[in-house]
Amino acid sequence: MDAAEVIDQYKRLPPEEQGKVLEFIRHQPNEATIEAINEPTEGLPRYSNMDEVKSAIKDLVHNA
Repeated sequence: MDAAEVIDQYKRLPPEEQGKVLEFIRHQPNEATIEAINEPTEGLPRYSNMDEVKSAIKDLVHNA
């Protein structure tokens, strides 16, 4: 099935089904998001609570 066929099928759907298709499409990640998801994370700091995060941010701002 090519794009033209998909579009034709979409146009034949009832409005509520078209809305479901649009909602599905809107929630698909873009290329930048997929790259970020696949980015290596080993070696990055890990925090167990928000106090640790706030402290790390404060240190970053203070040392900038």
